[in-house]
Amino acid sequence: MVQKKKDEKKKRLHRPALIARLPKLWWRPGKDWPFLPDEGDRASYAALADDLDFWDANIKQRFRDLDHEAQRLQNRFWRLQLTLILGSATATILGAVQAATGGGHVGLAIASAVISGLLAGVTVLVGDGRAQQRYLGARLKAERIKSEYFLFLAGAGEYASDATRRHDLESQVDKIEASEGVT
Repeated sequence: MVQKKKDEKKKRLHRPALIARLPKLWWRPGKDWPFLPDEGDRASYAALADDLDFWDANIKQRFRDLDHEAQRLQNRFWRLQLTLILGSATATILGAVQAATGGGHVGLAIASAVISGLLAGVTVLVGDGRAQQRYLGARLKAERIKSEYFLFLAGAGEYASDATRRHDLESQVDKIEASEGVT
């Protein structure tokens, strides 16, 4: 009964979507969304039991590592973008206050100059394009591993032969992990 009340309270205390999607200062892995049945829910998938166990033992952690890396890099990219937006707004407001009061406020001028200088550095970090490309590359690798595993489960293409299919999957995952950038 107590747990039910706590769960209901959590449901009511959800943050608004705009705030919930804000980047975190320090990203840590949260709940991983499953795309395969959990170990306890696999009774109705008896024909796939060995392949699902193979995923758990050999591929799942490699996928999760890339998935977490993509999420960490995406959070970093969003954080840089938000810094640019908020910093630009702050510098603009300081300039407007300076202009509205007739100028001559050294503190406002210094604050505006410091913020503008910091924004120049952040703009260089964002502008080179690598921040976004890095997270897109990690996301692509994670999704390619997931796609390969579904081909493996279906026995499609190179995974049609029972003799080498597990070796072929591991080899393909190795190639995906070793690939560079967004292709």
